[in-house]
Parts: sequence; C-alpha cells; structure tokens
Amino acid sequence: MTRMREIARSGPATLVLAAWVVLGCSSGTIGSHADSGADDAGFEASPGDDGGDPDGDAAPDLGPDADGATGEDGGDTQGCQVDLDHDGSCASLDCDDQNPLAHPGMTEICGDGADNDCDGDTDEDCQTGRVYYVDQDSLGGPCDDNGPGTIDAPWCHVAKANATLTAGDTAYIRAGIYEETIQPQNSGSSDSRRVVYQAFNRETVTFTRSVYCVRLQSRSYVTLRDLRFVDCQRNLYLDACHHVEVIGCSFDNPSGPVTWAGSRIYNGSSFNRISGCTFSRYGNESGSEGAWDDNACVLDIGNDNIVDPSDHNLIEDSAFFHGGHHILGVYGNYNVVRRNTFHNEEWYPCHRPETGNLCGNRNIILNTSFPDANIRNVIEDNIIAFSGVPPDNINSTGLSLRTQYNIVRRNVFYLNDSAGLGLSADGGNGNNPSHNHVYHNVFFKNGYPLVDDWNPSKYGMILARWVDDAEHNSVVGVAIKNNIFSQNQLAGIYFYYVDPAQQFVSGNRIEPEDPLFADVSGNPGPFDFGVFDFRLAPGSPCIDGGEFLTVTTGAGQTSVTLVVEDAGYFSDGNGVVPGDLIQLEGQKAVARIASIDYDTNTLTLETPLTWEPGTGVAQPYAGARPDPGAFEHRDD
Repeated sequence: MTRMREIARSGPATLVLAAWVVLGCSSGTIGSHADSGADDAGFEASPGDDGGDPDGDAAPDLGPDADGATGEDGGDTQGCQVDLDHDGSCASLDCDDQNPLAHPGMTEICGDGADNDCDGDTDEDCQTGRVYYVDQDSLGGPCDDNGPGTIDAPWCHVAKANATLTAGDTAYIRAGIYEETIQPQNSGSSDSRRVVYQAFNRETVTFTRSVYCVRLQSRSYVTLRDLRFVDCQRNLYLDACHHVEVIGCSFDNPSGPVTWAGSRIYNGSSFNRISGCTFSRYGNESGSEGAWDDNACVLDIGNDNIVDPSDHNLIEDSAFFHGGHHILGVYGNYNVVRRNTFHNEEWYPCHRPETGNLCGNRNIILNTSFPDANIRNVIEDNIIAFSGVPPDNINSTGLSLRTQYNIVRRNVFYLNDSAGLGLSADGGNGNNPSHNHVYHNVFFKNGYPLVDDWNPSKYGMILARWVDDAEHNSVVGVAIKNNIFSQNQLAGIYFYYVDPAQQFVSGNRIEPEDPLFADVSGNPGPFDFGVFDFRLAPGSPCIDGGEFLTVTTGAGQTSVTLVVEDAGYFSDGNGVVPGDLIQLEGQKAVARIASIDYDTNTLTLETPLTWEPGTGVAQPYAGARPDPGAFEHRDD
C-alpha cells in the first residue's frame, strides 16, 4: 500500500481561512460488503495573529508583519517616517496623530468624543449604556474596585464588572492575566442593549486557571469579544442561554482535560453565535491495557444522552483542532456549522507505538440516543481534514453522522485516516443516519489508515450498519449528489450492510477520472489550509457535469410558493443565517428561500419566479447545469 498520510505531527500553523477556495470527474465505483466490523471508529495565540508558531507548542502565535514591524493599521509600519503619538500608525494614515487612542484599527471608545478607529464616525455602534474599564495592572491609571471604572480610574477585577453591568453596558478589559470567571449577574435585553466584555484595543487579555472561565446560566444578549482563555478547567459554558455572542476569542488547554467537554452549549441554549474563534486541545487517553479509551472533546452542543433542545446555534469562521473523543459534537436541532476548519491528527500521548505513541480522533460527530432527535442541522463550507488514530479503535472518519435529516454540503474532506464522511447506525442507542442530504462536497485522499488494513475504511465515504440485525436501524433515503471523489485509496463510496438501492445516488464524479482541480500538488501539514486549491481548472470534465438537486412538481406563474420533489436539499437558514438562494433550470434569476415546509416539500420564496412542471432546482450555478464539487466554476 502506498502510504499517503504520514504520522501527523503538529507543526507551524498557517491558518488561511479565506484562502482555501475549494470546489469542487464520470461516475465510478462504489463498494458494498457484508462482513462484521467496528465503528468508524502554553498557548500563545491571540485573535488576529499571523499563524506562526515560534514557540513550537503547535498553536499559532502573535507575530510581526512580513517585515518584522507590527502595526494595528492593517499594514506594516517599517517605512513610517512620522508617528508623533507612537501608536504604530503612520501620520499619513492616522486621523489624529496627536492621540495614541485614535488610529486605524483602534477599538472605538464609547463616550470619549473621538473618532478612535478613523472611519469618519464618532462613537458609532456604541451601545446606549455605560462604559467601564477593568485594568488589574493599572495600565491606564491606578485601579480600584470602589472607583468609577473609567479608563484612567479603572476597576481591578472582572468580578466587579460581573456585579455591575446591566443591559447596554460594556466592560473593556485591559491587558493582563486574570484568574477570574466571566459570570454576569444580569442579561442584556436586545441586540442593541447587550452586556459586553471586550479586550480593549485588542490587547492580550488572558483568563486562566479557573474552574470556569466563562459561566453563563440563564443569561441572554451577552457578548464576549477578543478574549483569550488558557488552561481553564472549563472554558465556555452556556447553560440555558440564548443570543450570546462569542467573537474573536481563543480557548486552549495545553495542560489537558479535567472533565468531558472543554466548552458546552447546553440545557436548551439556543440562538447563540460563535464567530472567528479558535478552540483547541481538550482530550487525552484514559483506561489501561486492554481497555484503552478516548476521553473528552473541545466543544459540545446539546446532549446525545437526553433530549436537549439546544437548537438554532451558529458556529462560523472558526478554527478547531485537537480533541480526545472528538472536536465538535452537535446534539441539537437546526444548528448551522459553516466556514470552519477542523483537524484532529495524532497529537496526545497514548499507548500506540505504531503512531509514535500519539493518538487523534474524528473531527465532528452528530449523534443521538433518540432516532427522531437532533435533526435539520447544516454542515457547510468547512475544511474537515486529518482525522487521527484513536486509542480505542482502528481508525476514525472526518465527520461521523448518526442522525437524520441533516444537510452536509460544500465541504472539503481530505487526508482523513478513514473515510472523510461516515454515516452509521449503531446498536443499542437508537441512532439513525437516514434521510440526510450530502451534496456538492469534495472527498480527496481519504482512507489511508495508519494502523488499519480493513478495506471498507479506505473509501472517501462509508454508509454502515455495523451489524445486520434488528438492533441496528436500516439506513434509507440518503441523498448523495454532485460530490467529487478523487484519489481516495480504493474508491468513492462503500455500503456496509446498507442497500444502495434505497438511497439516492447520482451526479457524483468518482475516481479514477481526474476532475482537474486547480492545484492539488502540494503536501500540506494539518495547519496548512492554503495548499490545496479545489476549484475546477478550465477544461475540467466536471464543468456542467452535475445534476439539478430536485425538480418542481407543478407549474407556477410569478409565484413565491414552489413545491418540489424533495425540499430536504434546502435550508431557510434555521433562524440564524439567510435562507438558501435557488436558481431554476434555464433561468438566470435567483431567489432566496424565506421558509420551508418539509412535510409538503414547499419552498416559500422572498421574490417570485415562474416555472413549468419538472423544472430543475439548484443552488446558484454558472453554466448550463450545476458543477459537482464544492464551488461552481465561473469563467470570470
């Protein structure tokens, strides 16, 4: 066997979230087999860092610009001749070079009457409440919790902010290491009157060594921004919360876990948003010889052992790596996970000498103990790569999907230890991966396991009932359409005690045909997301080679009510993002979905369209038909 995936070591982090443009060619082989088997089986980072790792701790570090000089104005300052206020911004770019608290990139200081961020507006986006400052190291002036909490007479402790903030108030936290918990006594009341905790001017504010670094219980409309959490026993715990925003924060645990989940969104927590964050390193091996186990995860939403309606949460534009049992667990309904990066290569010490005594595991899991629970989640536009060898099994998939009626689309799965995506029905806990819609993904170089030689693990994707008996739910109605499977070890899709005839499989491009990606010649490490370019090159056989996702069942004349054969391909945004755009066969116009009735397969559109019976329906496409893969080819 040609070894395509070396034993992964954590290396320099070149996290280029915006640089991967993945797109995703004749139908090829799918496999089927009836045989017994097993389940798929000191952080230096700061928001906005450049992704280097000079301290060698496998986490990105704050670093200089390309020329070695660092500036907050979005460019390097090496050639700066005049900077009167020494704020790192050249006078030619600074709107007030006499004020070090005014320059491009500066956080707007509410209430000071200055245009701090040099955008031409004063105090824009400021809330209507009060502004306070926490500064334990007295950088702006002597701190005193009995003082007014101003920038030059700040409070010393976050606890004072916890007890004081009410709806509309903001606490700016100055640089320092805080061994405290963010735990506000009050909620905000709306998006314009939030309770806000924010690093002042993106200074490095670190919370550490607390039992909980963030503990919100029955709170709402709270925002955390640009904060750093290191080696907290529990990082971010949202218990029965709604409309909480966590933006530009980092959570890391190099010292290892003390409980199951490093962070949790649970107990009916809904309509929360995590954006632009980094979550990393929460997991280890437990057990002993003959009974080794994988322990802990980075972030869980909901609970797969009880019915927990932690629904309508949004996880976006974030970097996730290094979990024990998994990185991200999704155990609720109508959640959206989009535009994130995941990798979970071998990283934590374990008993396996064949992997250098390091283990990893799957990246994402959607699971339930109740077959009708934890549905209608959307997993889209993510990079899911480098799943690793776990301590308790022979391999792991990139994404393990065990619940019904979800959408998995426009993701790139590459260099996972086993299949990039595994849909499985396990025994004893009632889960079921039927009726999922998997479309417009790229599966590249998956299924090169390090320690396993079991053939079903060597495909891009696997659908499995691990035992053919009454305790394992039949897998039916899975739609697999317009995906590209390329250079996976054996082939594209494997069916293990699953009947292919009971699924909807069409429009896929499966090896050995070369899809002609723009560039897949590199050899990326786990942090190197900008190496592969999965756009289709001009002349690709995949261009216009896909199928329409579904078709209309009747005619419509300037109507917003569109009935289709299968509405499960689409999302109305689940209340947290805009609804899907659709485009009809032979038309240029697009329309956004306002709502969906899945029982009647009815899409309600924001703008009217006209169609005939049997008209193809797709997401926006450029040519005569949609392209398979994750991105549509456009000549411009």
